[in-house]
Amino acid sequence: MDQKILSELGDYLLAQRDEIISEWLRAVEQNPDISSSDHLKDKEELLDHLPELCQNLAKLLKSPQSDQTRDEVSRAARVHGKYRWRQGYRLEEVIREASIVRRIISHNWLDAYARKVPKLDGGTRRAAENIIHQAVDDVISDSAEQFVEEQLKATSHLNSQLGDALADVRHEKAAANTANTAKDRFLAMLSHELRTPLNPILLWANAILAEEQTAPSLKEDIQMVRRNVELEASLIDDLLDVARITGGKLQLHLQLSDAAALFRDALAMVKAESVRKQLEIRVELTATNHRVTVDRARIQQVFWNVLKNAQKFTPEGGTISVRSFNEGKEKVSFEITDSGKGIEADLLLKIFEMFQQGAGAPLRGLGLGLAISKAIIESHGGKIYASSKGSGTGATFTIELKTAQEEAPIAPATGSP
Repeated sequence: MDQKILSELGDYLLAQRDEIISEWLRAVEQNPDISSSDHLKDKEELLDHLPELCQNLAKLLKSPQSDQTRDEVSRAARVHGKYRWRQGYRLEEVIREASIVRRIISHNWLDAYARKVPKLDGGTRRAAENIIHQAVDDVISDSAEQFVEEQLKATSHLNSQLGDALADVRHEKAAANTANTAKDRFLAMLSHELRTPLNPILLWANAILAEEQTAPSLKEDIQMVRRNVELEASLIDDLLDVARITGGKLQLHLQLSDAAALFRDALAMVKAESVRKQLEIRVELTATNHRVTVDRARIQQVFWNVLKNAQKFTPEGGTISVRSFNEGKEKVSFEITDSGKGIEADLLLKIFEMFQQGAGAPLRGLGLGLAISKAIIESHGGKIYASSKGSGTGATFTIELKTAQEEAPIAPATGSP
């Protein structure tokens, strides 16, 4: 081995460093397996430790046994691995970049120097190749090791953050459960406290209205009192239903029932308002199978809610059309269509959300009826949806329920929402 030739080779590579770097840049940019470099802002970010590596290779060729230079190669490689991790590289890309360095220097430029200096042959060339290969191997192993360390540290940090986040979620969930329990207790107590004075008022109002000697003017006032008391009772029921639904505590008492009979009962409950507004009610309950297994009171509550909604938005003298039909043997559908003001497209998307009311709606209720209806229907495995062509075109609400095929007799439907 001719150490003088190796030293001169080191000087030669150092002198050609810019050319070596340019060739490496072209190779990296043309390599489809190295894509993370595309987002780097400038050439210096991409080159990173390559200029220093060329300088250290020259030092190793001049002094192959220099531990200090090998330490410098290792230190720079570790910094490079850390840098590439932060730049978003993949590990295989870091290794490919170093492999390109090996190919360019040990083949292209070593061959070029051998043509210029024929004495670079035999043992001297093998020594040069070993020095270059060893240096690149050190770069690959040290940069990859540091890259993996950074990856593990980042994963550990993320796991720690995830653990903290999960602990926070558990704490928040426990707090929410405690708050929900307190809310349920409060609503139950509130219902009792609010309902208790309402009952004697309703009894008194009904008793006064039943007396023949009560003056007509007084009856009108008492009827107004009764309507408002009944409205307040309905609002209390809605609030309690919302608490049950959101708490997953809505209980159903399922019975084989005649959905048409339940619908007719709901129609009877809203008849007075239809008469007051002189609404024309068209009913065609022509489905061949109205048999359903449902909680009668809850389904009647849904029918009542949808009918009251149609009455509310239909002007005096308007029309509400009701029909039922079967789609196959599996379900029965009820369609309630009104000639009212219609539903704008933006509201149609959220009409079944809590506290939603149409623009210009009378200031009555909390906007909970349709949200409660949706929850009740879905708890039965059915669907409820609305359609409208926009303002002034009316609206259609469709309720779908699964039909029952049992031949057992259906008991008479009784109850109220």
